[in-house]
Amino acid sequence: MEVTIGQFAKLVGSTVRTLRYYDKIELLTPQKYNKNGRKVYTRLDWELFQQIMILKHFGLSLNEIKEQITNQKLKNRELLLMQKQLIEKKQAELNDKLEVITRMERLYNIEGISEEEINEFAFIMLDLFRREKSQIQAWEEHFIADKELMKEIKMLHDPKYKEKMDREIWNLIQAIRNAIQYNDSPSRKKVREILNEMDNIFPASRNFLNLIDDDHFFAKYNDEFNNYFPENIASYIYKELKTYYDDKENSKGKDNNK
Repeated sequence: MEVTIGQFAKLVGSTVRTLRYYDKIELLTPQKYNKNGRKVYTRLDWELFQQIMILKHFGLSLNEIKEQITNQKLKNRELLLMQKQLIEKKQAELNDKLEVITRMERLYNIEGISEEEINEFAFIMLDLFRREKSQIQAWEEHFIADKELMKEIKMLHDPKYKEKMDREIWNLIQAIRNAIQYNDSPSRKKVREILNEMDNIFPASRNFLNLIDDDHFFAKYNDEFNNYFPENIASYIYKELKTYYDDKENSKGKDNNK
């Protein structure tokens, strides 16, 4: 088998431009010439091209393919295992992104809420969803010795639980926006009602609030918790959460003294 570059391109389903580029970077360089002095491709070149296509299919860059073919840096089994791990990692990343989009889509489908209302806080919610996995991991590492708390943290992995909390967090941000805008008793009362509902769903939230004053925790996990929040909303959330839990503790103390 001795064919010109055009014939070889048709044979392997490629293009002359691609083959010339492979020749230029010395990935696939024909060694034979015809009587007219033009390079021709042989069966060995065809076999090498097939290897390139297989390695490319599994995600290797052209430089990585050249390195592998030239130096046989990894055995075939090792190479496949490495690529499998990379693909699994990419697949997990894509699944995480898909979950973020799905959860946001679910908010858009809530009856009685306009698309404009969702859009106003879309990036806040998307950032919360995006960071959630790494934040849960940070909490699990930090509270690993607290078995009771770890049981509650595991709830955060439950899709049904996430759906409930997504709706409540959305309601909370909406309520806080109204409380900031109107600064009246009904608006503030609504914020407290939602906080109480969230506390019933996930009682461990007080433990997470206490972490705000833990310099050691944030020195270690700062990148996971620098969420996208407008300053006025972030300040209001912290203030209301702290007041809510302080009042709750004071109420328990009074009950215990009776």
